[in-house]
Amino acid sequence: MKLLLAAGLGWAVTKAVFAAIWSALTAPLRGPRGATTISRHAGLTAARTLFGTATVDQILYVLPPDSPHKNFIARAKRKGTLPKTVELPDGTTAFWLGNPNAERLIVYYPGGAYCFPALNGHIEYVNSLTMGLQDAGIDIGVLFLIYDLATQAPYPRQLEQAMAILRYAIETLGKHPSKIVLHGDSAGGHLILSALSHLAHPHPQIPMLSLSESLAGAVLLSPWMIDSCTDYKSYERNKYRDSISLKDLVSWAPFFLGDAEPDSYNQPAVAPEGWWRDLPAKKIFITAGEHEILLDSTLETANKIQGEHPNAVMNVALGEYHAQAITSFELGIKPGEQYKTIMTWLKEVLV
Repeated sequence: MKLLLAAGLGWAVTKAVFAAIWSALTAPLRGPRGATTISRHAGLTAARTLFGTATVDQILYVLPPDSPHKNFIARAKRKGTLPKTVELPDGTTAFWLGNPNAERLIVYYPGGAYCFPALNGHIEYVNSLTMGLQDAGIDIGVLFLIYDLATQAPYPRQLEQAMAILRYAIETLGKHPSKIVLHGDSAGGHLILSALSHLAHPHPQIPMLSLSESLAGAVLLSPWMIDSCTDYKSYERNKYRDSISLKDLVSWAPFFLGDAEPDSYNQPAVAPEGWWRDLPAKKIFITAGEHEILLDSTLETANKIQGEHPNAVMNVALGEYHAQAITSFELGIKPGEQYKTIMTWLKEVLV
């Protein structure tokens, strides 16, 4: 079995490398529909080819579910410390970054299509935000959730875990909701909308959590709305400028949804009028890249939220692709506009 997985992944990587080389050679002919630079055009082509060729099992062969735990342990070892871990009775795990005793808290839900574990880029991205806030004089702690992957436990397990770690922060640690910001990227952004929906309209399968006050805010970076609509113009407009494809999204979504029927928790786009009116978050910041295939889907749902929530803001990062801030930290390159706008927003909300 392992040999077959390795062979399949090897073929996917080989195909991605040749696709990248070909795209680099033909990049001068790409026109405005391609990525902004030759190197980015080749890199994004490689990413789309890899995701479009490798199966979920093949990717998990080299990126197993426990890889975030190993990354946090290795990170702590490099610093000569022990990882600060939270393990809840239901099996939910989270790791601390920053100061666990700080009054202000970010609860982070990482992306990965619910199928893949958090990358080291997620950890470094969150750590950079933490350090930036601390440098600005804002004492902050971060609870980084490690939810069960959809290949192990489909919806609504991840929502259950998202609420469990938030409940732990409020009821066990005594954190004030008005000092808490929810932050997540891609599937993690989707999970934030599910969590806020549950707080406003309790899900029948998830224990209710009553807040004494609204959360300070929520930040959604390149949220995946898991929208069943497949004819958004950005799917076609940005198909050569993003790191993922519509084919990928269509293949990954069933892992998460399982046998669940579409509802306002798992597919925010179908939420009825008035659904977003009572979300218990003082401010909501949604950002997506101009070159994302998910842009139009995000804009449509964001517009609905803005129409019902007085302090919801939508930002489009010019020239950026899906969750580019995370990829930048994964590759060790300088992040762009999305990262800067999120940092600025956090400093204003958590002051």
